[in-house]
Amino acid sequence: MQISFATAPGRPDRPNEDHVLAGPDTALLLDGAGLPEGTGTGCGHGVPWFVRTLGGALLRHAQDGRRPLADCLADGLAETARRHGPGCDLADPMTPTAAVALLRRTEDRLEWLVLADCTVLLDLDDGPRAVSDHRVGELTDRQLTEHADRLTGLPEPARRALLATAQRRAMNTSDGYWVAGPDPAAAAHALTGSAPWPALRRAALLTDGAARPVDDFATTDWPGLLDLLDTGGPQALIDHTRALERTDPHHTRWPRPKTHDDATALLLRP
Repeated sequence: MQISFATAPGRPDRPNEDHVLAGPDTALLLDGAGLPEGTGTGCGHGVPWFVRTLGGALLRHAQDGRRPLADCLADGLAETARRHGPGCDLADPMTPTAAVALLRRTEDRLEWLVLADCTVLLDLDDGPRAVSDHRVGELTDRQLTEHADRLTGLPEPARRALLATAQRRAMNTSDGYWVAGPDPAAAAHALTGSAPWPALRRAALLTDGAARPVDDFATTDWPGLLDLLDTGGPQALIDHTRALERTDPHHTRWPRPKTHDDATALLLRP
């Protein structure tokens, strides 16, 4: 199979907290959860270290095609937690976390896993299928309403800090959302499935920053996004997303917490 990808940071002065990896039969990406500047995480390593470390462990475990992908993710999370070291407080709600998307070919099947708001996009004989878990976004929308009085009049940095703290308190709970972090038990809540390999025309992995034209802006649909990926490649999708974002620098047409987000797109062709 053929795999191509592109990635770009949301801001040139901040590190890209996305991470993408591929092997002969496996492809994965992680979208590290960014925090407002100046927020302590309880961890001296930071989000880029977390996604690199978890990505390498997950790819290694997933190459054993006999094991379920959720078990591979749980093992990767446990291994990464052990590598943090005694100086990291993994009980801190701001400890590094990430959304995950993973594809693996096993004989005549294509298996997939999604945890949080990355997207697996499959183009099959019976049409496109998109898989993502947007509970974190739904939670944020609810909290905007719940905390409306406290948010009124706050400067933007303080608004983001308040919402980030409230969001993290609901992380990996039944009333909140599930994401890859220090607790391997979160892997059991990943969305998983498979499709026949012969039925696959093409597939994509997207962080939420690359899925914006469909999920946030509604300027195209999944077939249109797949066509752009297929004809122009992953960089063309990121360039298109950035062009859309620049038309709305004040977030009035498309309300969002930041003008640009880290964006990563991976295209797989059988």
